[in-house]
Amino acid sequence: MKIGSKIPLLLAGCLVLLGLCGCQSNEYYHDQAVQKARSYLLEELEDMPFMDQEYIKFNRPFLLVEQISSGYRTGMAQVCICWMTPGNPDVYMVYGVSGVRMIDWSPQRIIRRNFNNPNKDYVKIAATAADDLLKALYPMLDAAAVNHIRFTMPGVWKCNIPLDSNPGSTLDETGLKRAEELPRYVLAWQITQGGQQAWAYYGGTAKNDQLEGFKNYFSGVCSDAEFRSSMTSADPVIAPFGAREQK
Repeated sequence: MKIGSKIPLLLAGCLVLLGLCGCQSNEYYHDQAVQKARSYLLEELEDMPFMDQEYIKFNRPFLLVEQISSGYRTGMAQVCICWMTPGNPDVYMVYGVSGVRMIDWSPQRIIRRNFNNPNKDYVKIAATAADDLLKALYPMLDAAAVNHIRFTMPGVWKCNIPLDSNPGSTLDETGLKRAEELPRYVLAWQITQGGQQAWAYYGGTAKNDQLEGFKNYFSGVCSDAEFRSSMTSADPVIAPFGAREQK
């Protein structure tokens, strides 16, 4: 059984999401790598708690990548394929080195790293947000944006986006007033849209910064300027995990 208690020194610094081109084949290679990582993790950690096993079997991971040599076709990268399971302070990370397109990625070892008891509501809501956004926005997103939403965790900010901003909102005046009594939050991924920085966002209300009792009211894509103007504070409640999309 190959288990590391600490992330390797080369990955201990700033980890960035791999810059992806628009080629649809990249998504295939990433999915193949995820399948290898999932099988390797479940086979090697036979004593993994049952609920963690079930979560890993049926939920997507996120990727942490650091490029270690330049060149899109010839460069090499260190890749950790990671699962953050609800209620477990350890993140399961399957480490491997491959070309930057991950065509030849294979698992080399397992790392378990504690990220200070990740919020289970955040993990669950982030997965729902990613699924809903990809269903609604898939035709207008390029492969890089799709993979960024699929494989990284969003940031969370307090915001002032109108709760009835989405077309088709059924909130009446009474319902809107009642909903507005709660703090308002937005989960968001920074993406590139038409060559410009933009945000895919999913928001609503919750009881507190832990996103307890979160209820979705709005979602969509907006420009960087529009998104930043909607924040009530530039500091995130929860920082994005897995870094920002790179061009």
